[in-house]
Amino acid sequence: MLLLIFFSRRAMAQAKLVVNGGVIIIANGASLIIDNPDNTAITYNGTGYIQSEGDANKLIWSIGAGNGNTFLIPFGNAAYNFPFQFNATSGTGANGQIILSTYHTPTWKNSDYLPPGVTNVNKNGSDNSTKIIDRFWQINAQGYTTKPTLSNVIFSYTDLEYSPPNSIIEAGLVPQRWNSSLLTWDDYFPSSSVNTTTNKVTLSTLPGNQLYNWWTLVDASTALPVTLVNFKAHVQNKAVVTNWQTTAENNGSYFEVWRSRDANQFEALTQLAAAGNSTGVLNYSFTDASPYLGTSYYRLKSVDLNGKFTWSVMVQVVNNNTSFVTVSPNPASGHINLSVNPEIAGSKPMAFIYDGKGSLVKSFRIETIYQLINIALLPAGIYHIQFLYNQKLQTISFIKK
Repeated sequence: MLLLIFFSRRAMAQAKLVVNGGVIIIANGASLIIDNPDNTAITYNGTGYIQSEGDANKLIWSIGAGNGNTFLIPFGNAAYNFPFQFNATSGTGANGQIILSTYHTPTWKNSDYLPPGVTNVNKNGSDNSTKIIDRFWQINAQGYTTKPTLSNVIFSYTDLEYSPPNSIIEAGLVPQRWNSSLLTWDDYFPSSSVNTTTNKVTLSTLPGNQLYNWWTLVDASTALPVTLVNFKAHVQNKAVVTNWQTTAENNGSYFEVWRSRDANQFEALTQLAAAGNSTGVLNYSFTDASPYLGTSYYRLKSVDLNGKFTWSVMVQVVNNNTSFVTVSPNPASGHINLSVNPEIAGSKPMAFIYDGKGSLVKSFRIETIYQLINIALLPAGIYHIQFLYNQKLQTISFIKK
């Protein structure tokens, strides 16, 4: 006998939910709440299923910190079973919950059936629906001070969900998630494996800081060419140093470091060769010796051998160092050499030399990044060079012997 339970509003199971041949349907934006943190609070005996099939039809499991054991949700429908499972540890927050839902897109064109908050399924600016399985999953951690770390996360799918007109190589399926802060899929590519016999993709480890809400499975041939761990930039000795790491490279060709004043218009600074193919951690670095003053932005372009590329997250740098004109030698006799930041030289500001009493003794325009100034006729003493840049008066000093 088949037991059918239909939830169309908020419902709660305090102790334990046993799925043993029955069917539980969550519909019309309803929530089924499991208010028991034990991993056996949902027990699946091999038959029956819980049907979500909608972004708002949610199962909310109050797992708390996670006890390290396996949490299994037997999602399915009348035609297929596609259970979802994970292990959870290290969360903090007494009210921690994992909100879960999943749904099949009615056609192959996923871009017509996007989850809430997801704006596209593009790759390099083009609709990538044919390379994405026809299903989305919600993994939404709420109520945590620190989100838990998940491991052995298993996404189950059906043959129907990658069949033509999709052009997916099943053995290459990998999980990817939508970064709701950066509005992209391509900033995180975790290590995973696929079992084409059981139709399961297993994500080995998912850190809490990468636990965004919406996930899908993508053909790896359209995913990132390299796996970036991080991309960082910081000011060091008047320069901006960029660093990044990769944990895996698959046919990587090169990296490009780009920068911008306004986070919209970027320019390429350099090109560095990638290792090509690797499975260990590799470290890369590039120093921008002539950075912009004030706030600027950096990002990394990763390019593979086939010309496919992806962008890293964008990193903001605040450079408050105003002494970007240096004098040498100091003390000096006949001449001084000015070394000028290109951004300052490009604006061609007027410069004025004052003696120790504040009297103007010489003026000139800063026009190049290396400029020779004749001071042979100036009496010995302390002098100050002043110039106005970006509405700030800047002063550098030198001694005439």
